[in-house]
Amino acid sequence: MAAGCCDDHGEGQQLIAPMQDASKVPRDLKAAADYLISGDSQLKIRPGVLSGRRVDFFKGKHAVNAFLRENYKRQPLVPPVPDRAAGETLCTTLNRHGFFLKVDKQPKQKTLTLVQQQSFEPESYYAWTYEVNTTKNTIIGTAVIAVVFAGVLFPLWPMFMRTGVYYLSLGLLGVMGVFMAMCVFRLVLWLGLKITTGRDGWLFPNLFADVGVVESFIPTWGWDDKKKKKSKKAVGAAGSEKAVASGSGAEASAASAVSSKDD
Repeated sequence: MAAGCCDDHGEGQQLIAPMQDASKVPRDLKAAADYLISGDSQLKIRPGVLSGRRVDFFKGKHAVNAFLRENYKRQPLVPPVPDRAAGETLCTTLNRHGFFLKVDKQPKQKTLTLVQQQSFEPESYYAWTYEVNTTKNTIIGTAVIAVVFAGVLFPLWPMFMRTGVYYLSLGLLGVMGVFMAMCVFRLVLWLGLKITTGRDGWLFPNLFADVGVVESFIPTWGWDDKKKKKSKKAVGAAGSEKAVASGSGAEASAASAVSSKDD
């Protein structure tokens, strides 16, 4: 009995580590896992801690939703997923091969606990154990090492390179200073309009929106029309109250007419 428990525990610890034998998995399953872990899948992931190491985890139904998106149909070598049942079957197969593992999560906590009996359920949570070693990650890692190494050797750089870096840093600081000044001016302008007119006017309203750099400065000016929306809602509510009142009056008059006829 003790030996069996130890074996189960050993298997669990082995599965928690990143997959090392992904090359032995069928190509279509690996392609499906590569899609699911990429940004194209739009999978909702959250950070957590499993057995002392940081992992990303997600809910089962979100993985099924990712396989039903149009981006998945454009992926090469992936198995077809025509409906939710096929998506759940594919997730079950990926779980069986150890790409991700079923975990328990307590409310408002990031600590995860591995579930011994692995299965796929749409409402359960799953932690990634599969890591993609892409060319992009390799290039980024190499570039970071090169930048750090070049920074260490900065005293040995030629004078013209050090002068160029100096002026470049001054330019970057200037850009940051202009941006901070614009943010302060934007806030002061909003506050002044709020006090004087009672309306919310913003310079570059999309400045902090989740858009591209160019779109952040389009449009130049925007008004927040919350008051108009509230007034429309108030007018609609008043109209509905009038309609109810008129309906009640009509019912009362009809009732009085019926009672007079009875008399």
